[in-house]
Amino acid sequence: MFFRKKKNKSGSTSVQIISKERGKYKVIKTIGSSNDEQELQKLTFLAKQEIERLKAQGELFVSQSDTMVEQAFELLGNASIRTVGPEIIFGKIYDSIGFDGIKEELFRHLVIARLAFPLSKLKTIEYLYRYQGVTLDIDRVYRFLDKLNNNLKERVEQIAFAHTLKILEGKISIVFYDMTTLYFEEAMKMICAKPDLAKMASIRIHKYF
Repeated sequence: MFFRKKKNKSGSTSVQIISKERGKYKVIKTIGSSNDEQELQKLTFLAKQEIERLKAQGELFVSQSDTMVEQAFELLGNASIRTVGPEIIFGKIYDSIGFDGIKEELFRHLVIARLAFPLSKLKTIEYLYRYQGVTLDIDRVYRFLDKLNNNLKERVEQIAFAHTLKILEGKISIVFYDMTTLYFEEAMKMICAKPDLAKMASIRIHKYF
């Protein structure tokens, strides 16, 4: 905290108390302004007194622990920040279902990231690094997905089925929905868009549902 003399457009000079916060200067108080040199000296003296008073007042309300917390926050960067919300919410659900029985940390990260931010694999890697501090490369993710498909898939399905059976009190119903009409409509749209297809002897319709 310091004082400065600032020339005004009117020709007078103002005496101001200034503080610097996060690299920016802020006017705390304007003591006064004058064109007279003796008056400016008086204002300067008052500014020094006011600075001492403000400093003493600030020390009354700032404890050592507050200073330590402030210093700690000054050292924080983006790499030190963690997003804990998804882990608190989805992590609890993940554990309650029983997936914590699969001792693969990467599986947990991918599942929770997929629920919180359903993005591509590359974006998921970026999310995990930026918000969870987990460093991965795309090859490791692909290798784990192969492992998941070959070795862990059956176990994951068993856990999911057991949990579903539990919450439905042992009663599971299966509903089959006929989507033939949708296939037919899509096929007709395709034929209308490309008349040459109608001349073909047979048309194969690939069903993606």
